[in-house]
Amino acid sequence: MTQMIEVLLSGMTQGAVYCLIAIGLSLVYGASRILNFAHGSLYTLGGYIAWYFVVGYFSLPLWLGILAAIPILAASGVAIERVIIRPLRSSANWKVNTIMVTLGLAFIIENGLQLVFGPGTKTIPAFAEGVVTMGGITLSWYKIWIFVVSLGLVGALEFFLTHTRYGQAVRAVSQDMQGASQVGINVNQVFALTFALSVVLTGIAGILLAPVFLISPLGGWGPFLKAFVIVVLGGLGSTKGAFVAAFILGVLEAYIIFFLGSNWAMPAWLVMLIVVLMIRPKGLFGVWEN
Repeated sequence: MTQMIEVLLSGMTQGAVYCLIAIGLSLVYGASRILNFAHGSLYTLGGYIAWYFVVGYFSLPLWLGILAAIPILAASGVAIERVIIRPLRSSANWKVNTIMVTLGLAFIIENGLQLVFGPGTKTIPAFAEGVVTMGGITLSWYKIWIFVVSLGLVGALEFFLTHTRYGQAVRAVSQDMQGASQVGINVNQVFALTFALSVVLTGIAGILLAPVFLISPLGGWGPFLKAFVIVVLGGLGSTKGAFVAAFILGVLEAYIIFFLGSNWAMPAWLVMLIVVLMIRPKGLFGVWEN
C-alpha cells in the first residue's frame, strides 16, 4: 500500500512539472492561436542556461541559477514574438506559416545548443538532497521542492491572470481579440507578454527536471509531445484544462511505469487522449475557437 502511495505522489510531482510546460504552451495558444513547435527546445534551453550558471562558469546554487535564467528566458520569449512571429501575422496563411517557422526555430535552437555546449548530455546538482520518511512513505526532498515550486508558480500565474491589469488584458485577448483591441488593449504587447511567460514557465520546468533527467540538445521533443497531449486533452487554450490534464497524465504515467515499464507510458497517454476526445472532442475544458 505504501508503495502505491509513493507512486501516486511521484506521479503528482511529475504532473506538477508537466503542468508548467503545458500551461506555457496553452497560454500562447489561448492568447494568439499559435501552436509553438519550438516549445520543447525552449524547455531544453532553460536547462542549458541554468547549467551555464550552476555548473559551467559561475558555480551558483540552483535556486540562484533559476533566478538568473528568468530574465534571459523572458527576453527570449519577447524576441521570438517580436522578431519572428509578429511579422508573419500580416501574411495570408499566417497560422500555417507560424507552425513551419517555429518548427524551424526548434531545429535552430537544437543545433545552436549542440554547437555551444556539445552533443553530450549534462546534468545539474539538486538544491536539496536526502529523503524524508513519513508513515513508511519515502520521498526525496528535491521532488517535494519540485512539487512546491511548480504549484507555487502555477498559483502565481493564476493570481497574475485574475488580479492584475496585464493579466486581465491577457484573458480579454484570449476571449475576444478584436473586442480587446477596440477597448484599447495593446494586443501586440499582450502577445509578447504571453510568449515571455510561456518561455519562462517551460524553461523553469527544464531547470527543475535537469537534476532528475540529463540535459540533451535534442531532449525537448519528449516534453513538447507530452505538453501537446496535455493541452489537447485539457482543451486548447484552457489553462485550467492543462492543469487538470497534467496531473491526470502524470499519475497515469507513474503507475504505467511501475506496472508495465517506461516503454508503455506514452502509448498510455495517447490511448487516454483518444478515449477522452471520442467522448469530448473539445477536450475536458477547452474551446477550439472563440
